[in-house]
Amino acid sequence: KGQCRAVRPSLQKQRGPSGSRRKISRAQVKGKGQLKLSIEVQGRILVLHIMEAKGLIGTEYRTCDSYVKMSIVPDADSKCRQKTKTVPDSKNPVFHEHFLFPVQEEDEQKRLLVTVWNRERNTRQSELIGCMSFGVKSLLTLDKEISGWYYLLGEDLGRTKHLKVASQR
Repeated sequence: KGQCRAVRPSLQKQRGPSGSRRKISRAQVKGKGQLKLSIEVQGRILVLHIMEAKGLIGTEYRTCDSYVKMSIVPDADSKCRQKTKTVPDSKNPVFHEHFLFPVQEEDEQKRLLVTVWNRERNTRQSELIGCMSFGVKSLLTLDKEISGWYYLLGEDLGRTKHLKVASQR
């Protein structure tokens, strides 16, 4: 249930009738939690630092045994997927793990997908809490590091977008 894998063609075009970008409503991000991360570019390698999450809620509003999975999608190659350790029993887990993603030329049209999961203790099955994604080409051409808190989005939105949490003034 809720696996983030290859992008479904129906989700690739996220534009409204006038061709404008579709706005993300508050209801679409409410209650899923947030993830703090940074992405640096070193040559053709994406360096992803998964720092921490907050506000994660498991089934029946219990705390989560959460972990983060990252991959460049769409990609059938499962060895390109990486994941953090599982942090048990926390709504605000701290990971502080680094991951390297070497980027080939054919990966430039793909997305870096970051998904947060809750592992159920009794069944050992995992449920998707939320996800976000970043265009690989835009990451490679950035002149600044991506860093900060990002909302965990539902699967449909998260496969094609990311949304930075506005900084408090």
